[in-house]
Formats: sequence, C-alpha cells, structure tokens
Amino acid sequence: MVSGSKDVENFYNGFGWRVQSGQTGDAELFWPADAGPLRAVMERQRLGRVLSALGEAGPRLSLVEAGCGGNPATSLLPLCARYTGVDFSEAGLELARRKLGSHEVPFDLVKADVCSLPFPDSTFDAGYSAHVFYHIDDVASQAKAYREICRVVRPGGSVVLVLANPRPLLFPVRMMMRIVADTPVLSDALRRLRPPGRLPYRPMTLRWMRRELSPFGAVRMSCHALEPTWLSQHVSEGNRFGAALLRVMSGAERAVPDQVVRLGNYVLITVTRGPAHSP
Repeated sequence: MVSGSKDVENFYNGFGWRVQSGQTGDAELFWPADAGPLRAVMERQRLGRVLSALGEAGPRLSLVEAGCGGNPATSLLPLCARYTGVDFSEAGLELARRKLGSHEVPFDLVKADVCSLPFPDSTFDAGYSAHVFYHIDDVASQAKAYREICRVVRPGGSVVLVLANPRPLLFPVRMMMRIVADTPVLSDALRRLRPPGRLPYRPMTLRWMRRELSPFGAVRMSCHALEPTWLSQHVSEGNRFGAALLRVMSGAERAVPDQVVRLGNYVLITVTRGPAHSP
C-alpha cells in the first residue's frame, strides 16, 4: 500500500501537535531557539520567495497545502480566495482550525493522506507543501505524494515545495552522514551506532526530485535556507560569530538563491504545471 508513514501520524497525534508549556512538540524540536532580528529578516526573505513563486499562478488563488498539520501556512492567505489544508493528524487539524479561524479567508480542512489526495484532477490553482514529503520513509510513497500534489493543480498553476537537500555542500559532515545513511551496507552500521530519530527522515537527491517532478511541467530549484535545523537551534545571533555567519547566509540566499541551491540544507522547488495530458 502506498501511503504516508504511520510512524509520522502517530508522532504528530501523540506529541508533535500536542501543546505543552505553551508550545507544540513540533516547535520544541524544530523551531529556532534564538529567533532574533537577523533570523526574522531571513524568514521574511524566504517567505517572499515562496509568495513570488505562488503568485505566478495568478491572484486570488484556490490553494491546497499538503501536510498542513497544526501549523498551516497562514502567511500565504493574502494570496488566497480559498485555502484547503490536508493532513492525516486529527490533533494537527484541530490546531489548524483554531489558527485559521482568526483569519477572514474561507478555508477547508480535510483529513487525508498526502499520498492519496481526495480531489479531482486540476482542482486548485496552486499547491504548497513544506517540510513534509521527506518524512515519508518509503521512496515509492514519496514519489506518489509528488504526483498527487501535481495532479490536483490545474495546467498553468504552480506547485511550490520546501524540501531537504541531502547533499548540502556547505556542510560536508552532514552530507557524508546522509550518503552513509543512503548506502545499504553502511546504513545498517550507522543504525547500530546511532539510534533513529523520532521521525522518519528520507530526503531524496535533487536529481531524483527533478526527475519525479519534470513530467508535470517546468521545474525550477533554488535555495530556501542554507542553515540546517541544528545550526538554527544552537548558533546564536547574539554573539559576533553567529551574527556574522547569519549575515553571510542571508546575503547569499537573497542575492544568488539559484546559484547556492546545492550548498544549503533546504531547497525551494517550483513546478509550473504543464498541459492536462501530462502524467
């Protein structure tokens, strides 16, 4: 059966979208601990690129977010005539409902697997998903999730994805660990040395992603974020080294995002949907 991971669903229902001490488990694990003014600038730049990519599909969009969880992309609502969020976590959808209820844009929330979206072909003007598909451990299921979000977007529309780059040249240790994890014999040894994380993590190569998406239209890849989650949680912008490092990264992301796509940890992919007869 081709589907998203049951482990991911259980993680988010049991921990990720549960609020404790004023924040969700997801925020505790993945949000920056030191979100000062420099990182705020970087986040605005990143959001600007996402808005620009989605805006190519036209104004007042009907937009679907695959894997919205309890943190729907409310920053995209100014583009939307209607927003639809899809997730298989009941706990996440309940949080999403509360957050979206404070906005004026009409919305729908649907409990479904991102590998099997319950919509006809070409239903939406645009599709969006961030930090979701690489948590699907099965490769065939990841490919199905890519096909599904492209299938439900109309010809001429845009699909915008934020995904992990498993070979970040700027971080060679991280890159080598991923290469080991993707090599069958070596991956067994790595699992014995290091316990698995709380979530499945299976980022595919940029080449693989392009190959899976290109049948659906023109594919553009650019850098979304150079820094990994670990760096955002452990390097403070309150000291000189951290501030200098973040300024360099911010400048590169702003000035040459297409050229540094292979250097960083997260990639922004835009697919401009081709004709309806594309697979």
